[in-house]
Amino acid sequence: MIQETRAFIAIGSNIAPEHHITLGLKALSRVQETRVGAISSWYRTRPWGLEAQAEFINLVVEVWTRLTPLALLAATQAIEIQLGRVREQVNGPRTLDLDILLHGERIDDTPELRLPHPGLLQRDFMLIPLLEIAPEVIHPEHGRSVAELTDEIRYRQIIGQVSG
Repeated sequence: MIQETRAFIAIGSNIAPEHHITLGLKALSRVQETRVGAISSWYRTRPWGLEAQAEFINLVVEVWTRLTPLALLAATQAIEIQLGRVREQVNGPRTLDLDILLHGERIDDTPELRLPHPGLLQRDFMLIPLLEIAPEVIHPEHGRSVAELTDEIRYRQIIGQVSG
């Protein structure tokens, strides 16, 4: 039997975000061989990359999965498509964005997937919600807990907490 791996997924939306995030969480809970664990507070954030667009809501979800990183990526991309994600513009508006931040202790650098997510330590809207639910998690490339790596944040987009 394949052992469960603890993974973390960042969720973001700026097109009807409350609606799409709620649907995205429900869809994640139905992914095969995967169960949702802790869910961070929701944070209102300024856009990153393309600033002339609506504010986002971002959060991080813990999942326990038997899926490989690429199989989990396929599942998250299927959810994005199901909820109307269209990739017209890099960092543009979106109904739902699901990014795998960590998948156990995996380190991957392929055209399809980079683990840990390269923005995890640079963007507060990824790291702060992760710290809320799992400050003890070890960053595989740094060998230290994510709580010890907050000085790496370069981009601060969080405006405030929406829920929690």
